[in-house]
Amino acid sequence: MASEREQIQKGWTLQSRNYVVTGGSNGIGLATVKALCATGAAGVLFCSRSPCDELLKELQTSYPDSNLYHTAVDVATSDGRQSLVDEAKTVFGGKPIDGLINNVGINIRKPFVEQTPEEFHSMMRTNVDSAYFLCQSFSSLLQSGSTIVNVSSAAGVQSSGTGAAYGMSKAAINQMTKILACEWAARNIRVNAVTPWMTMTPMLKEAVKANPTQLDKVQEWTPMHRLADPSEVANPIVFLCLPASSYITGQVLGVDGGLTAQGFDGPCVTPP
Repeated sequence: MASEREQIQKGWTLQSRNYVVTGGSNGIGLATVKALCATGAAGVLFCSRSPCDELLKELQTSYPDSNLYHTAVDVATSDGRQSLVDEAKTVFGGKPIDGLINNVGINIRKPFVEQTPEEFHSMMRTNVDSAYFLCQSFSSLLQSGSTIVNVSSAAGVQSSGTGAAYGMSKAAINQMTKILACEWAARNIRVNAVTPWMTMTPMLKEAVKANPTQLDKVQEWTPMHRLADPSEVANPIVFLCLPASSYITGQVLGVDGGLTAQGFDGPCVTPP
């Protein structure tokens, strides 16, 4: 019989568990793949729109104790989502999966009146449709104890000045997280979300390359006065997958350096 210490330790490992991560080839997604493996995951299937054979080889070398797989699909489309589900069934031998991390997302930063219909629908297909329909499609592969973590954004909690369409899409993810957590609680499937603030990902670097100094204002306004590293978002995602978080569901966890806790950056907050 396992000792109390051994029982506690089991709560902090993903040993023998398999996960699927969307948008896992860079940024928060890639950091999540690495964190899952480092925490003992038996297998991780991640996807991106383009092949990344070299990256896969590097990961397999760095994390030899985990079985790592990649597939090139566009989860913003129904065909792409079905391909991901089929691939998961293949690589995991038809066995249930222990977690789905809906990480893929895009933003086309424009003021409200300048956003085109196609840009709007592109963001909705990628940010909302992918997560919604993947949860549906993977439902039959989830089992008691499985988890879903949706990667949302602080922009879905309050205005961040990064565009209405993007904020709307992330707010939808937050609400879906709460509703699905309640629907699937009887199945013992937990559903949570994280809402990162500005994180130094390739997507952000591309967005600000014309004017990198705009990040100065972000750092000044954030109570911790810095941007997040992708690993600082990945670690809370993995925590929500761990058995140690077994009584947490329906939560939208801010990973934002204190941003959404702050109303005004007054003299007692800002360093002199």
